[in-house]
Amino acid sequence: MPIFRIIFHIDLNAFFASCETTLRPELENLPLAISGEKSSKRGIVTTANYVARQFGVHSAMPLMQAKKKCPSLVVVPANFDLYRKISQQFIELLQTYSDQVEKASIDEAYVDVTHLYHQIHPVKLAQQIQMRIQNELKIGCSIGIAPNKFLAKMASDMKKPNGITVLRKRDLPSVLWPLPIEEMFGVGKASSLKLKQLGINTIEDLVHYKEVEKIEQLFGRHGLKWIENGKGNDQTPINPNKYEVPSSIGHSTTFTKDYCFDEEIKKEAKRMCIKTSNRLKRYQLYAKTISIQLKDHTFKQITRSKTVEIPIQRVDELYSIIEELFEEHWEGQPLRLVGVNTTNLVSTNKVTQQLNLFNYQSFAVEEKLNQTLQKIKTKHGNHLIQKGIQKGKKK
Repeated sequence: MPIFRIIFHIDLNAFFASCETTLRPELENLPLAISGEKSSKRGIVTTANYVARQFGVHSAMPLMQAKKKCPSLVVVPANFDLYRKISQQFIELLQTYSDQVEKASIDEAYVDVTHLYHQIHPVKLAQQIQMRIQNELKIGCSIGIAPNKFLAKMASDMKKPNGITVLRKRDLPSVLWPLPIEEMFGVGKASSLKLKQLGINTIEDLVHYKEVEKIEQLFGRHGLKWIENGKGNDQTPINPNKYEVPSSIGHSTTFTKDYCFDEEIKKEAKRMCIKTSNRLKRYQLYAKTISIQLKDHTFKQITRSKTVEIPIQRVDELYSIIEELFEEHWEGQPLRLVGVNTTNLVSTNKVTQQLNLFNYQSFAVEEKLNQTLQKIKTKHGNHLIQKGIQKGKKK
């Protein structure tokens, strides 16, 4: 067995827009944007093809602004069923080369092809995969080839669209290290600003930074991981099961002090419901069993659950049950942790909700509000806006 690894990172080009051109090839050479909203007054660009990008159109841009930059812009509403279908075909194609395929997102994946090194040169293999994706899925892709996942990811971003880039450890000083620190995978916008305040403007600056303890103090293990990645020392394994459907979904929060007032605790519980609901939607799952977890200042923990007949997913449905369980089982003791968990999960195609004359309007309004909130959070961050808690009479 070889002591080295050959990792591919494969990134599909302008994925949503490319998926649309598989159905409508006449759009391929036109400036094209995908948006969740038909109205240019409210819509946001989800993604744009490379023709539109030449006009300065990019993701998260308001449609009105995009159309000013590119008056001939063609706008198509998002078709997520199509995108998921093609994404699955993409993964299945890669699995014909290796059983070590890790889906990184809907339009990118890592593949360990080390076992093929004695059969075919990695660049020829990448060309073969790139050609198959183009011929079978009608979508272009960029491929990074490297000895680990981090370097493969960085390499795939270097030549877009349709590039193939080899990034070896010996190439790091001339190819990777001169890049601005904000281009380093894993370093977000806020972190890059903090790093620049330390005088770290490039990846090379980070790799050679003397006061490592200061990096650890500011960023914890993530900072140390960035340094090792910059040196080319990423040993993260390929995980084929990383995105398999979970058996439970939940979130908890530990308070910095003892929480004694029910409204404070309920506010945190509502936040956990929002996060849990978002993950349920991401996996297209509904929950039949909902649990609350409470840990007091002595670290004594209680967990109480309720099982419903009709599986649920929405924030208001989750919070209604969590609030009921909290009111029933919290005895006023100071708390250090509150958690929300869902189990007994079922897929959406097994769920039907009986809508009637009395609930259909509230259902529609709630769903529209949740969609709007999620768009705002996606663009501006999770902490900008939250739904409130409706106060009722205490028991």
